[in-house]
Amino acid sequence: MTLSRKIALSGILAALALCLSLVEGMLPLSLLLPLPGFRLGLSNIVTLVALCTLGPSFTLGVSLCRVGVLYLASGNFTSLFLSLLGALFSLLAMALAKKGLGKVFSLYGVSVIGAACHNVGQILGACILMKSLGVIYYLPLLLILGLFTGCLNAAVSRICLKHLAA
Repeated sequence: MTLSRKIALSGILAALALCLSLVEGMLPLSLLLPLPGFRLGLSNIVTLVALCTLGPSFTLGVSLCRVGVLYLASGNFTSLFLSLLGALFSLLAMALAKKGLGKVFSLYGVSVIGAACHNVGQILGACILMKSLGVIYYLPLLLILGLFTGCLNAAVSRICLKHLAA
């Protein structure tokens, strides 16, 4: 893929990730699962697609664009901090799982690892902001939920990658 195509695709994916984040923020998930801060992580679908098609450096740009524009839209520093930590932990783990570990993991494994590390990053961020380790007790539940959301996101990503390859 040429550099200009990678840049164009990065812009499209960043816009899509932003839209998915905004739409997800409007979903009344708390009616189904009343857990503070629980989200499906739909923008991670875009992160996974970007990682598979563009590589880690372009995917970092896509993720940082999404997080930065969301911050500009909300002005919420706590949200910025937690989103940034989650995105960075997730991307690093997914990039290592996809390439650095000899391609041991399937797309589903990479996605679940990304979901888990996103949760770990956000919980660590919450511990820093709250100056307390009390929120760590919330992590096991988030990790279990991350297993399901990671599989859901991988299934959608797989369909997207199939259509991008066509």
